[in-house]
Amino acid sequence: MKEILEKCEYADFEYLSKVLDSYLSFTDDNKRKQLLDKSKSNNAARPELISLIEKQIRYYGSSDLAYLGRFLFICENEAGVAATELLNDVCKKLKVPIKRGGSIEVRLERLVKAVVEKELQSKSPEELSEAFEDIGVGDADRDLIMDHLKRDGKAAVLPILFEVLGPKVALGIIETIIVTILAQIVGREAAKHLVKELMKRNPWLNALGPVLWVISGAWIALDLQGPAYRKTVPICLYLGIVALRDGSEE
Repeated sequence: MKEILEKCEYADFEYLSKVLDSYLSFTDDNKRKQLLDKSKSNNAARPELISLIEKQIRYYGSSDLAYLGRFLFICENEAGVAATELLNDVCKKLKVPIKRGGSIEVRLERLVKAVVEKELQSKSPEELSEAFEDIGVGDADRDLIMDHLKRDGKAAVLPILFEVLGPKVALGIIETIIVTILAQIVGREAAKHLVKELMKRNPWLNALGPVLWVISGAWIALDLQGPAYRKTVPICLYLGIVALRDGSEE
């Protein structure tokens, strides 16, 4: 996951660090916070911060006993679960199958797109039209999107958004939906940072205030039992957003 973490800005590391915080783990939270503070004014601290965050993410993909066994008998740096295994586990938990193969960056992008597709496909045409209106899609574009959906079906909803609205706005909508799902998972208070950064990158959303997207029941009922899923699911979704910022790899 280091290649994705390399693309992160300070605000991204700040959010990831908050998600990784835990009083009951083998992770060194104090060291991570110190490196985070240093990285704000000193780029030399970035490589060590990235390495530590990557290690802690992989730690949460493993059980404590399995992690301890690998830590003691294999290698400290290889103690966490492999990134591919972690990602497959998150996809299974969210019930969003993705195509196998490709880099971790490509797989993270597929995960985010699959989650957004699941959310969009869970809504009726009327609900979709209302949701697009709420996030500022104009009448003409909205009507064109709905005409496409009637003809091609909701399975083609993401390609339609890219075709009608263009990559910049379509990616902004994807990020809006993921941020709202993250708010559902980690709590609205914890997600304030995400909303603030989302508004910075998508100024056209500023007029909407705190209302970003009305989440369907598919996520409201999501049960992330155990501390690991409460870390790995939001982290993978967030890194998927980071991966898409410079355009899709596929």
